[in-house]
Amino acid sequence: MPMDFETSLSTFLDRRLGTTTPDNLAQSLRYSLLAPGKRIRPRLAIASGQMLGLHESAAYAAGAAIEMIHCFTLIHDDLPCMDDDDFRRGQPSNHKKFGEATALLAGDALLSMAFETFLEAQNFVDPRHLAAGMSRLLHAIGPQGVIGGQAAESLLTSHSTLEELHFMHARKTGALFEAALLIPKDLTGGYSDKNLPDELDLFAKELGSAFQVADDLDDAHQDAKVGQPPTSILSYMSEEEARSTHFRQLTQACASLKSRWQARSQPLIEIAEEVLKVLGKSL
Repeated sequence: MPMDFETSLSTFLDRRLGTTTPDNLAQSLRYSLLAPGKRIRPRLAIASGQMLGLHESAAYAAGAAIEMIHCFTLIHDDLPCMDDDDFRRGQPSNHKKFGEATALLAGDALLSMAFETFLEAQNFVDPRHLAAGMSRLLHAIGPQGVIGGQAAESLLTSHSTLEELHFMHARKTGALFEAALLIPKDLTGGYSDKNLPDELDLFAKELGSAFQVADDLDDAHQDAKVGQPPTSILSYMSEEEARSTHFRQLTQACASLKSRWQARSQPLIEIAEEVLKVLGKSL
């Protein structure tokens, strides 16, 4: 991950805020967007862009936009009407710090800011390619993406099936992972037949799935609960099965990506190895 992404993200935020944004909203946005985090989604966008030959400025704009959207989902997920979480990344949730109304507005603002930030790529890519990337970004957010995934999560019960869990995870988590990895392909004009996904498509799908499983396992160990919620993979299979299945599938996807892109795929492989390390702890 380039060392200057945090500076870049802060700069993108400053441009959107300008000098007339109400102080309470500006503070709320800075509080959540610039909080320390893994930044795995923008890291993926930038690494994918490097592999595909996308102009660095366009990759950074896409990565920052995706991080803003991810932050929007976190702020809204934490609200009392949703998951009702008091803490996020070791500090009070946005609504606990600034109040529910300001937190709600901050999440809404991040969406519009993300679109404006994404459009900063327009000077570095073909307009048709920019439209394709924006289309994918909008799809990843909407009813077939993260928002639909959040709605699907509320329907899960102790009687839900593994297929229903995968349906939810593919949208709530997988949609932004796929967007981060595949928008650079859109921006460089690298279209493919949707019925014949290439190595990057497969890698995007498997990485998103493996990341969610790793997150479920981490939550289970931290909470040390006797029973698991229906949103956790551990309600549907043993920890050993979850680890081994997704470790194998992501390893295979990495091998395919490396076979196609050789050394150019290494930054993406290194990010995947972080997830594989978590999954492989007990293998």
